[in-house]
Amino acid sequence: MPLLRSCFSLFVLACLLLPGCQKEAADCPEAEEVIWVRSENNPVLRDLIPNENYQVASDPHVFYDAAGNLSMIYTGDANGVASIKLARATTPDQWTPERTLLSQVGPSGNDIYKETAFYFHAPNGKHQIYYIGYPEEATYEASIYLAEADALEGPYTQLDNPVVARGALANRQVYLITSPSVVAHDGRLYLCFLGWNAAPNAVTAVWTIGAVSDDNGHTWKDFQLVETPIGMEGQVTQLAEDDYVAVRTGDFGTGEAIFYARAAHPFGPWKENPAPILVPEDPVLEKDEMIAPQITVDPNSSREFLFYTGADLQIGWWVMLAEKR
Repeated sequence: MPLLRSCFSLFVLACLLLPGCQKEAADCPEAEEVIWVRSENNPVLRDLIPNENYQVASDPHVFYDAAGNLSMIYTGDANGVASIKLARATTPDQWTPERTLLSQVGPSGNDIYKETAFYFHAPNGKHQIYYIGYPEEATYEASIYLAEADALEGPYTQLDNPVVARGALANRQVYLITSPSVVAHDGRLYLCFLGWNAAPNAVTAVWTIGAVSDDNGHTWKDFQLVETPIGMEGQVTQLAEDDYVAVRTGDFGTGEAIFYARAAHPFGPWKENPAPILVPEDPVLEKDEMIAPQITVDPNSSREFLFYTGADLQIGWWVMLAEKR
């Protein structure tokens, strides 16, 4: 998994290019009183690669289904290729890998590697997975693809072409795309994602771009630059009607931390907490990274859970959990 193992340097570079992400150490606010408590069972999900001394469970998207059951889609390994996998849980801190959902190359032939997936139950009843796909790791020419199924477990049908292709978007020339998030608002679907202006070894700008859909996400229009603070591999979650939360990993002092923002509209304006909600703490589980954050809300208790990826790049990536107290 060469790309997954090298993501740390790419993440740092792109994070520094995001507006508002870089801060001088002397200007960083002190962390607020701790209200997010890490789980005693961290990491809550590991996924070992057979016959390798390595593990990959990254980019978690956790959600409750209509019956109140907990599910997670995440980036994992399937036969040496980054793929989209499914895990199940009875409680937020106990997860078991269940199956691979998307590993086969789709009709386009260009989504060999798949990452940063986002699950959405569309208004037409389809179970959707939005993900980035790219044909080879060195150039990382990623676009957004969509797969649909009649059940969460699949089988999924991959659309013929990307639903958002790299290229001219929002008056910018986008070389690659990462981190899609899809939410519903006022009868339309809203998409946010990150666009890079060049390959990982040459990128000088990263933009947050938004678009809307009126046909269950099959086509997108009105591409525009937005200020939705998803950062690198962050996500948007709907808490309630006209209430959205976005989390991102951003620069904090000499390291990184997770920041939290809220808005009444997916494109903002957003009000972000000036201090991070979580800073690196565990010298082993968060040794090299603390990225890909996402908020999940228990529909019965309204408890907020923060899932994110921790890493020691020598041995792998795993899913971590903190809860708002």
